[in-house]
Amino acid sequence: MNIRHLIRNCYPVLAALLLTGCVTEDFPECPNDYRLKIVFDRNMLYADAFARQVKSVDIKVFDHETGREVLRHEESGEALASGDYIVTLPIPPGRYDILCWGGMAGRDSFDYADPTAGSLEHQSVTLDAPDGTSRRRLDDLFHGLVSNVSFTDNNETATMSPQTVVMSLTKNTNRLNVILLNLDGSPMDESGFSIRVTSANGEMAFDNTTDAKREVAYIPWHVTPVIAETDLPGVAVQSALSAELSVGRLVDGAVSRLEVWREADGERIISIPLERNLLLYKGEFHSSMSDQEYLDRQDDYTMTFILDKNNNWDRAAMIYINNWATLPVQFQEW
Repeated sequence: MNIRHLIRNCYPVLAALLLTGCVTEDFPECPNDYRLKIVFDRNMLYADAFARQVKSVDIKVFDHETGREVLRHEESGEALASGDYIVTLPIPPGRYDILCWGGMAGRDSFDYADPTAGSLEHQSVTLDAPDGTSRRRLDDLFHGLVSNVSFTDNNETATMSPQTVVMSLTKNTNRLNVILLNLDGSPMDESGFSIRVTSANGEMAFDNTTDAKREVAYIPWHVTPVIAETDLPGVAVQSALSAELSVGRLVDGAVSRLEVWREADGERIISIPLERNLLLYKGEFHSSMSDQEYLDRQDDYTMTFILDKNNNWDRAAMIYINNWATLPVQFQEW
């Protein structure tokens, strides 16, 4: 390297070392300052909600050539709520893959499939559902991955500038509110129906793909009768049932299914593919997004089904997704 160029760029460090008597070589090295900035802007508002929504981070850095882990950093609490969360990475120059799972502190809802795994390809996260059933309100889970990041040596480029990589997180958990609305106004009892979502998303790999072998049955964590107003002609107030479910990552092309049974006779009154129906709400307004991007950005859904006097789903009344009416997508499986 050109010595004049080195001295000019590293002068502040040289001056500090001279004052403290710490110079042991003819010239000091330019320090390497590698940083990771994490944001959560993959949402419907396109705004960074990291400080408000992400409560913890598990960051792992892997050598890009070997896939082996070289650095791990876990943090939670006030540091994440500062509004400008940046992590310093004390690693040598090189090429890396950086993985982040957010919201796993305490391991209450999700944990690593193999906590001892030291390579990138084995960094899978599993939902805590030992019997294949989840009845809880899940902690929000976030995923981020930046691949083949190159951090150069400042002593080769003769610079003092920090090198910062930005990682954008994807939210892997969703709130689904299923409302059953009775047209005749008769009271709806929470024990009168069973609601379930089945999806093969119980395990998420390092690249956020789901394992088709890990199917989970999601049961509502909260069910309550409610009185709901409606715009239906001639009907002012209806009796309804509201069921809230927490479900894992929704993937375009998956075969997740929403099903409802009538407890009086065990009859299944609703059975529809979940993702294909939720995508009906995407509409032309969000046509610039791919279907997967829409499913990743949208994390809160309300699906309303109109029941007739016999507590059957009145398909003629369509389905309301986030208050938008549409003809439902169905499989010929009844």
